[in-house]
Amino acid sequence: MTKGHALPYHLSFNAQHSPMGAFMSFTCGNFGTRGGIGLQIGQPGDQEVFIGFKEGDRHSSATLKCLPFYVGAVNRAADAFLVEQAGPSEQNVKPDAEPLKAGEFERSYGWATDEWRADGLTFTVYSPFGPIPDPAKDSKQKMREGLLPAVVAKLIFDNTKGKATKTAMFALNHARPGSRILEDNLGPRRLGFAFRREAGGAAELLDFTSSEKGAKTKAEPFVFMRWSPSDGVRERYNPVHLLGSCPGFGFEVPGGKKYGLVIALGSYLEGFQTNGLDGRYLYARYFTGLPDVLKTALDRAPQLIAKAEALDKKLNSAKLSEDQRFIISHATHSYYGSTQLLDVNRQPLWVVNEGEYCMMNTLDLAVDHVFWELEHNSWLVRNLLDTFVKRYSYTDEVKVYKAEIAMAAHVGQIDPSQAPPPPDEAQLNRPYDKKPGGLSFCHDMGAHNNFSPDGRSSYELANLTGCFSYMTQEQLCNWILTAACYVAKTRDLAWLKRNKNVVKACLQSMINRGGDVGFAQYDSTKTAGGQEITTYDSLDHSLAQTRNNVYIAVKSWGSYRALALLFRDLGASAEQKRCEELAVKVAGTVADQAVDGVLPAIFEKGNPGYNSRILPAIEGCAYPLYFVKTKWAKKTLDQVFGTPSEKRMYDVLKEHTRKLLLDPQRRNLFADGGIKLSSTSNNSWMSKISIFMHVTRKVFHLDQDPGVSEVFKKADAAHVKWQTEGSSYWACCDQIVSGEGKASRYYPRIITSALWMD
Repeated sequence: MTKGHALPYHLSFNAQHSPMGAFMSFTCGNFGTRGGIGLQIGQPGDQEVFIGFKEGDRHSSATLKCLPFYVGAVNRAADAFLVEQAGPSEQNVKPDAEPLKAGEFERSYGWATDEWRADGLTFTVYSPFGPIPDPAKDSKQKMREGLLPAVVAKLIFDNTKGKATKTAMFALNHARPGSRILEDNLGPRRLGFAFRREAGGAAELLDFTSSEKGAKTKAEPFVFMRWSPSDGVRERYNPVHLLGSCPGFGFEVPGGKKYGLVIALGSYLEGFQTNGLDGRYLYARYFTGLPDVLKTALDRAPQLIAKAEALDKKLNSAKLSEDQRFIISHATHSYYGSTQLLDVNRQPLWVVNEGEYCMMNTLDLAVDHVFWELEHNSWLVRNLLDTFVKRYSYTDEVKVYKAEIAMAAHVGQIDPSQAPPPPDEAQLNRPYDKKPGGLSFCHDMGAHNNFSPDGRSSYELANLTGCFSYMTQEQLCNWILTAACYVAKTRDLAWLKRNKNVVKACLQSMINRGGDVGFAQYDSTKTAGGQEITTYDSLDHSLAQTRNNVYIAVKSWGSYRALALLFRDLGASAEQKRCEELAVKVAGTVADQAVDGVLPAIFEKGNPGYNSRILPAIEGCAYPLYFVKTKWAKKTLDQVFGTPSEKRMYDVLKEHTRKLLLDPQRRNLFADGGIKLSSTSNNSWMSKISIFMHVTRKVFHLDQDPGVSEVFKKADAAHVKWQTEGSSYWACCDQIVSGEGKASRYYPRIITSALWMD
C-alpha cells in the first residue's frame, strides 16, 4: 500500500488512530455511525465526524458535501439527523449536509496513516509510534515527545484548477453536552475547541499551493459551534452558540489555491483515573493541560507526519502481500488504542487494555504481545512481569481426581462478554484429593480502570468448566515465556538474578502440575468444583480444556525450554538439566499421541475433544523460535529439536499441520477460505491465526508447499474481509465466528501479525 494507493477493499470500516499510552483513539471510517475521540472505552467514540466541502464562500447556501462518517449518511441524506438531535431553540435549522457516495472517494491505509480523497479534498490522519521513553532515564523533553497524547491530521482542499472560492471544514458533533471553544493561547493564528477539559482539537491554516510541507498564509481559518456543521459554516452573525453540540474549523480556498488545515486531536485527563491503585496518566507529569497538549502537537506536526510516513514506507518495503500489510496496519492501529501508561506512586505502570472488555494486562494477551513490545519497549515488559510477581501471583494446590467422568460435549458458541455459562454438573460433583500446586499468576490485573485486589483477577471464577474459569497452568507458562523472551532480547541478567527464586518456584509449579507426563494433568483448587481452561475460553473442549490438551502440552514444552535457558544464565546446572529432561519427556508424550499423522486436540479418548483437530497445536514453538532468532539459545532451530523425542515431535507437528491445511474435507477452513483453528468450532481468533501462520512458515517451512501457499493466500484475503466487512464498526476484531466479528472487538492482540515482517 504505497502512498496514495487506493485500497481495493470494502472501504466502510473503522480505524483507530491513537497516541501511545493514552488510552485514547480518534476513530472514523465506518459509514453512517458515530466515532471521533473516545477516551478509556473499548469502543468508538460518541461523535459524528464531519469532513467536507462546498461551493462558494463559507456563507453560501450551497450544500455541504461530507465523508459519510455520521448517523444517517448511508441510508438517507443527512437532513433527518438534526431534527432528532437539535436543541429546542434550533429545531428549524435547515440541515443541508449531503454524504459523499461510494465511488466518489477513495481511501489509502498505511502502518501509521489513513487517508481519504474526494474531488479536491484530502483528509489524512497520522498516528506514528515508536519507543516509549523511560522516566527513570530520559529527559523531560523526551518524555513530552514520547507521551504526547494526541494525533495529527491534515485536511487539504485543492482548488488550483478552479476559479471560484470553495470552503472546506472539519467538525465533531457530540452526543453529550459540554462542547466549548478554546480561548487559550495555542499560538499565532490557531483555533481550538474542546469537550469539557478532557479532549479537543486545534488547527492552523497553511498554504500548500507550491509546497507539500505547507507555508504560512495571511488567510485565516474560522471556528464555529452550532447544532450542525452546515449551519455553523454558513452562519454570518452567530457562528458560535455556547449551547451548540457541533464545534469545528473551516477555511475558504480561493480559485488557483491549495490550502489546508493541520489539525491536532488530543486528550488530557488530570487527577487519579484508576481505583485499587491510584493511577494518573504519566503524561500529566509533563503537560499542564489540554491546551499544552494541542499546542505541542501542532508545533511538532511536521516531525510527527514525517515519522508516520517513514513507518508506512518501512511496511511497504517488507516482502509481504497487500493483504498481509493491511492486517498488520489494522492491528497496529488497534493495539495502541488500548495502551495506557500510568503514574502510580511516582512509578510508571504499563497497561494494555483488552479491547472491548477493558481488562487490564491480560496475561494470555501479554505473552502474545511480547514480541512487539520487546521490539519497541523492553522496559515496559519488565514492568509488566514485576507487577504480576508483586501483586498478581498466588500459590495453590491441585486436584487429584478419584474417578473418571464423561464430560458433556459443549456445542454452542460462548460470548465471553455475557454471563458465565452453567457448569458441567458431572465435573462439579467429581471427588478429588489435594496435593501441592505452586506459584501461578492471575489472568489479568483488573478491568475498566479498576485494579483488582492482590492475587485476584477480574475474570476468573470458581465452579465453572468454560468461560470465566481459572487459567492457572496456562498463565504459569505465560509468565515463564514472557520472562524468557525479555531476557532473550535484553540479556538483563541483573533482573534475572533478582527473580531467581521466582524462576525456581515456576519450575516446581510446572513439575507439580505435570504428573507423570510433565504437563497439565491436574486442575487448580482455585477452580473448586470446576476445571481449568485456556485462553481459547469460548471454544469447545478442543481448546477450552487445559488438562491433556495438545496446545498446552507444546506450550509446556516451550516453557521447559525457556526455563532451561533461564537456569543456564543463572548458573544453575542441575535445574537446567531437569528442565531439558522434562522438555524431552513432554515432546515424547506428544509425539506418541499421533494417529495417522494427526494429533487429537485432547489426549483423553473418552473426551469429546479427542476427535477435534486444532491448528494451535504448534503455537508453543513460537517461543523457542524467538530464542534462536535473538541468538539467546546459542543453537540453531534444528538443534533445539535435536533430541530423538523432540525430532519426533517436530515431524509429527509438521505432518499434523500439513494434513489439516490440505484436508480434502476442509475441516480447518471456513467456506470463505479463512483459517479455522478448530475443526469442531466456528470460532477463530485472528491473533492466534497470525502466530500459527508465522510458526508454519518459520519453524516448519510449509509455505514452500504450493498447496499450503495457496491456502494461505486465500486465507489472507478472507481475513481482510473479516475486518473490513465482518467487523467494520468495531475496527480491528480478534474473535471471528464464521467471518463475522462477534467478540474480542476493538482488540489489541492482532499485533501478533507483525511477526510476519520477520
